[in-house]
Amino acid sequence: MILRLRRACAWGLTAIATLLVRVLVRFEPQRWCPPAVTLRLTRASSEPGGTRVAADVRRHLPSAGWVTRADLRYAPGGDATFDLVLPDSPGPHPWILWVHGGGWHFGDKSDVLPYVELLATHGFAGAAVNYPHAPRAAHPAAPVAVQQVVDHLLDHAAEYGLDPGRFVLAGDSAGAQIAGEVAAQLAAAGRGPRGALLFCGIFDPVALGDSDRMFAAVLESAMRALTGTRTWQDSDPCRSMSVIDRATGSFPPTFLAAGNADPLTRHQSVPMATRLQELGVHVETYFPGDAAGPINHEFQFRLDTPEGAEALSRTLAFLERVTAS
Repeated sequence: MILRLRRACAWGLTAIATLLVRVLVRFEPQRWCPPAVTLRLTRASSEPGGTRVAADVRRHLPSAGWVTRADLRYAPGGDATFDLVLPDSPGPHPWILWVHGGGWHFGDKSDVLPYVELLATHGFAGAAVNYPHAPRAAHPAAPVAVQQVVDHLLDHAAEYGLDPGRFVLAGDSAGAQIAGEVAAQLAAAGRGPRGALLFCGIFDPVALGDSDRMFAAVLESAMRALTGTRTWQDSDPCRSMSVIDRATGSFPPTFLAAGNADPLTRHQSVPMATRLQELGVHVETYFPGDAAGPINHEFQFRLDTPEGAEALSRTLAFLERVTAS
């Protein structure tokens, strides 16, 4: 009875927060409301969705085929943990480092862990990582943390059963921006990964105002928190976060996926694909959906749908190609 009451209260608070966010975004809160307020409401309304999606993915996992080591530490501090997933077979394994989404201000490694575990059943080790969130942490705290995870996993590759020469950076939504930024940094230093998996991502923060009202309100508020200024579009952190501008011809082969009804696709994923093609980078894209069958943000985790299943199939094929010995 007590558990049911707690669940009812949690769902009630989520519903209230969702309603408040929907009302608030009509007044463009990113222009006048402190980011901490907007982001706190968004977190309360959105976090349960990540839990539900993870549970849906977990239903597609077989009964065996992987081993998970939870809450390993890559650096001092409360945020600096990751879950390591290994195939149930001898290594060293090719591996994926996955950066979760959440508008830079919420989310958890547990949101993407079941998907990483599913990839492990196909022979790919993986790490789902936590990183510092806005508004507590400003840019570049998140990419610095992900770089620390990369360094930690490379330093301990033999211990963990990983192949240091065969890794891929992956991310979804804001996590795709972070993964892309780190991929560009590593590539510029001659230490680039074998590939990048970027789902439903943000690659040009300045273009966020061209997304729908909800995404613009939330993500522009996050950018204010990350950059520490109302005029974030002209800030150095914003320029640093633009993967489209930072990418060079050394950017790793990339798989980009986003749905046609995702508010970010038109001004983020599509221009990112075009830019990489202009640079001569190998790019594979999957942009499903049409007017009769719209496909929304983070569709790749909905494995019960044909588009989610196809995204998984294409992801596995891409990983096979870029990590081939």
